[in-house]
Amino acid sequence: MPITTDQYKVHVASDDEFQQALQIRVHVFVTIQKFPLNEEVDELDKTATHLVIIDTHREATAQVIGTLRILKSPEAAKFGRVVVLPEYQGQGIGKLLMHVAEKYVAQSSDYNECEYTKLGSQWDKRGFYERCGYEARGDIYDDTGCPHIWMYKPIVRSTGC
Repeated sequence: MPITTDQYKVHVASDDEFQQALQIRVHVFVTIQKFPLNEEVDELDKTATHLVIIDTHREATAQVIGTLRILKSPEAAKFGRVVVLPEYQGQGIGKLLMHVAEKYVAQSSDYNECEYTKLGSQWDKRGFYERCGYEARGDIYDDTGCPHIWMYKPIVRSTGC
C-alpha cells in the first residue's frame, strides 16, 4: 500500500511514526487550535489504522509531516485527525494523504462492506475536503466548541480485468 513520490511516502504508521504523528496532532490541534488534550488523544487511537506521510528530504532522516486515522463502522470508513504540519500546508500534501487513505480503504478487505468514507470537518476547513471530492451533509454540529459538518464520499473500487 505505500505510495511514494519523489519526496513523500505515505504508509501505515510504525510505532515510532505513530508517536511522531501524535506529536503533530497535539501541536496543531491542542497548541495552535486550542482543543483539549484529553479530547485529542483518545481510546479510539488504539483500534484505528494510522497513516502517515513522510518527507524523505527533511533533515538527515525521514520525518512524519502529516497523519490521519481510519476507523471502521458498518457502512463507512471514518477518517479523522487529519493534519499536516503548518509549514507543509497548501502544497498538496493533505490531498495526497487523503487520496492514499481512500485508495487504502478501497483495496483493503477490512472495509469491503463499507460504501463510503466520512469525516467530521471543521466548518472552516470544509473547502479542502470539497476539493477532495467530499460532500457536506446534515446540520452543523458542535465538537468541543468548534463548528463541524459531516462530509461523505463514495468508495470507488476498481473492478479489475
